[in-house]
Parts: sequence; structure tokens; C-alpha cells
Amino acid sequence: MTEEDWVRMGQNVFKASRDSAKKGIKKPEEDLKNQQFSYDTFAEQYDDFLIGHDGYRGPIILAEEVIALIPHFKNAKILDIGAGTGMTGERIREKGYVNIDAFDPSKKSLLISQAKGAYKNLFLAKACPKGTDFDFILDNTYDLIVSAGTFYVSTSHPGVHQFEQMARCVKPGGHILIVTNMEYIEGTWQDWKVLEDLEKRGILKTSKTKVIPNYRMNGKVSDVSGGKPPNAAGMVYEILK
Repeated sequence: MTEEDWVRMGQNVFKASRDSAKKGIKKPEEDLKNQQFSYDTFAEQYDDFLIGHDGYRGPIILAEEVIALIPHFKNAKILDIGAGTGMTGERIREKGYVNIDAFDPSKKSLLISQAKGAYKNLFLAKACPKGTDFDFILDNTYDLIVSAGTFYVSTSHPGVHQFEQMARCVKPGGHILIVTNMEYIEGTWQDWKVLEDLEKRGILKTSKTKVIPNYRMNGKVSDVSGGKPPNAAGMVYEILK
């Protein structure tokens, strides 16, 4: 895998999906097929390029946010959505949280996670764009659902339509914690009214988005930051029922 291959993946697969969505063209099934081909193809080199080339800090940021949210609840049952090769699981485990499950549609990525030993259970997701991936998880199973660098990336990545199912899987009083690129939540490919409806129905409560600097240290990989390292968006959702 070369640097050109890596940049091409970001431009042709994920950015192309976002650009189409901005124009009102959404094709999540096709995008999902391209997405998973990319993740499986580059799984073995993924960590090296994401950290070495991009200077990606999502898992580090998320681990710090977990500490801020539940500092003394080390036995919390946690589900990592978009666990991939296990970078986030490793960082959270380093902080003393050991009851973590992985959830991802890339089998090759999960095999790498398994070798690292960062997770207790690994679930191969169906990767359905309609938000039904979580049907097999019982109600009120987890204290915390986390995700770094996965939500809102494109129309085929997890987004607002997964929230009702995720909320069902979290115990009342638990949380969903997401860290992603600030650029992605400023996009138009998500129907944010879905979250507003969940709040009106008393299912969850949204906290103010936290802006965290240096999500990626290589600003050249950013869509809109003008060569500067993009910010991260830290989002916490408290589950009410």
C-alpha cells in the first residue's frame, strides 16, 4: 500500500460519498460495498497509515473523554462501534477499562483486533445502512457505547438512524460517546431531526458538542480545513429510558 493508495481511498470512497450526498444523491448500499472493500483491503496497513500518515488522534481523544465521563466506573460494560483494528479498544483498555466489546463489519479488521486482545467479545456487524445492525443485542446491555472516527463519515457509515437502536442497548442513565471529525457533523448528509425527535420522546438527552483540537495532525487529509489540522467533535448522549 502506498501513500497514493491511502489518499485515493479517502478521496474516491469517503469524500465522493459525502460530495454526492451534498448534491442530494444518496446511494448507501453502493457506498457500503466500496467502503468495506477498502477497509478489508487495507486492514493490515491501516494502523500504520492512519497514525503515521494522518496523525490520527481519535482513539486517544475518545479514551480521555471516557475518563472524563465515567472516571471511577472501570467495570463499565462498553461497546465500541466501528472498532476496526482495535485502536480505540487499546487506548480505552490502557485507562483501566477492560469490559469492552467490539462491533465492526470488516472481518479482516476484527481479526487484527482479536490478535491485540483489546476486546472481550467481537461482533461482526451486518453493516445495514438502515440501522438494524443491533437487533441481536438485548435491551439495557451496555453502560456505554463509544465510537471514534466512524460516525457521520459518509452515507454508508453509522449515523443518526442508528441512535434509536443504540439507545435501546444502553441502560437508562448510561451514555453514547462519539468522537469524529468536526467537518462531518457540519455536513448535510445526516437528518439531524432524527435526534431532535428522540429528545422530544424522552429517549435521550444531547449535550453540547465539545470542540477538541488536533483530531488529525496532518491537515492535508482534511476536506475543508485549509491545510490545518481539523478539530474533533466530542458528543455525549445520555440515555433516559
